[in-house]
Amino acid sequence: MSTPSPVPKFKTRLLTAVGAAALVVLVTLSGLTRNADAWVYDVLVRSAAPAADGRIVVVDIDQKSLAELGRWPWSRRLHAQLIDRLHLAGVKGVAFNVLLSEPALFDPEGDALLARALGRSGRVVLPVLAEQVQLNGPSVELMPIPEFAASAASLGHSEMMLDDDGVARSVFLRAGLGSPHWPALALALHQLDTPPGGTPELPGRRMASIDKDASPYQWVRDHQVLIPYADPPNAFRHVSYTDVLNQRIPPTMLRGHWAIVGMNATGVGTEAKVPGHSANARISGADYQANLLNMLLKDAAITPMREGGQALLSMLIVMLPLLLCSLPGLQRMWRPTVLTMGLASLLSVLLLRFAHLWFSPVPVLLVLALAASLWLYRLLRRTHKQAQSDALTGLANRNRFDHALDQELRVARRTGQPLSLLVMDIDHFKQLNDTQGHAAGDAALKALARVLRSRARRPRDLVARLGGDEFAVLLPETSAQAAATIATTIHVDLANLATRPHGASVAAVPAFTTSIGIHTTQPTGDELGPEDVFDRADAALYRAKQAGRNRSFSHTGEHEPMGAVAGRVG
Repeated sequence: MSTPSPVPKFKTRLLTAVGAAALVVLVTLSGLTRNADAWVYDVLVRSAAPAADGRIVVVDIDQKSLAELGRWPWSRRLHAQLIDRLHLAGVKGVAFNVLLSEPALFDPEGDALLARALGRSGRVVLPVLAEQVQLNGPSVELMPIPEFAASAASLGHSEMMLDDDGVARSVFLRAGLGSPHWPALALALHQLDTPPGGTPELPGRRMASIDKDASPYQWVRDHQVLIPYADPPNAFRHVSYTDVLNQRIPPTMLRGHWAIVGMNATGVGTEAKVPGHSANARISGADYQANLLNMLLKDAAITPMREGGQALLSMLIVMLPLLLCSLPGLQRMWRPTVLTMGLASLLSVLLLRFAHLWFSPVPVLLVLALAASLWLYRLLRRTHKQAQSDALTGLANRNRFDHALDQELRVARRTGQPLSLLVMDIDHFKQLNDTQGHAAGDAALKALARVLRSRARRPRDLVARLGGDEFAVLLPETSAQAAATIATTIHVDLANLATRPHGASVAAVPAFTTSIGIHTTQPTGDELGPEDVFDRADAALYRAKQAGRNRSFSHTGEHEPMGAVAGRVG
């Protein structure tokens, strides 16, 4: 006997793989897993957390400073003194993360002092911020007043990017109105040591939406990167503004360091949640800039993969089980599927840890988990079907028949419709097996199964092999006369099978006959149980055998020889 071709199975797997690839592309591009992507990133990013650079110092405008220096805002004279203190201490540069977009009307001399201090230092960068004039209206850039902008070493945007859940995962290294012309504040600080014309290519995902003809009132962002926060995020050295101002900090703690000045007092300034930490672990804008500077100093920026790249890589991964299933030991589809899920997770970790590239495995895991669930469902259905089926003929087995008989009796009592049962076996089956061999006996059993299926085609009809050569046909809503007619057609089909010319397809099927016992229960006056119904049909089968076999018999005692039946039907 030839081996069945594996092509249909391969085609099925190929179509499944193509469907999975299309689904994962749809999931990726739709953003359906955005929240799950963020959660997985938060869990994994801590493994890529760089150590806090000891050259970064955060100068906090904290509660202690407010208590000593008075309510905010302070005179610009104090800021000028702080800049001079930091300059004399020999800091590498200062990011003064305090917005100075309006002149001090009641202290113009303070503005002049601060402008001169900025000029003396030559190493101070000041923030630029976008603000909407009105709700859903155009934005304007809040810049330092001209005196400060002209005296500062550089300007940089201080936008703190917050996701929908309030977590600050990323930053745009360049942004601005109309075009992304401002570097981020920490980037501007970092670039103070970059020689003119020597600015390296910035990392990050480029934004396809950048348009040369964009509105000059549109805040445009570019070079998006994910920030690998230090662990903990505020692990940098912190000093109080008032301590620096009053020279309580040794110059050695500041010399050669990058200083970031910003608000860190309770209830003052902007705070954000940090990925991978509890909701209570919030950081100030100064710590946000410190982590951004730390990322730049260590060249540890994480680039989020573009949607197209994410979709393409996800598509290739979900098709991987199709290739793996050809390997020894992986033919069962669940094994390559589970292996691929593990590989996708490992790939995400490796890309994050060593390539500083974020690839979310969630769409892949979701689609593969769905595929595994469907496979498991089909397996359970097939297992359940096999548990209720006869292996040789594919018919229902005794267990399924007993359950169906009990169920149909309940339905018959409720509806008042008759229920007929045919019980039969092959005449002289043992002799057929002994003389022609078990292969011929199996062929006879399969042939009888095909005949019975052809005569019990309604959805609720059930054909079962009860064991050995014993079969049963359960016929709901079938009268005694209709059941006798079906039994007659079974005899005729077997007679026609025996007289058919022996071609290649039927040469192995021996000639045989069957005896059939019939019982029809009328629920209106018959309260028999399943065992009683079967016993009556089985008793009718015994009477048919006593009468000479190859005939049908009902429990009422009526019977006809096969010859008479066949003659009348013909």
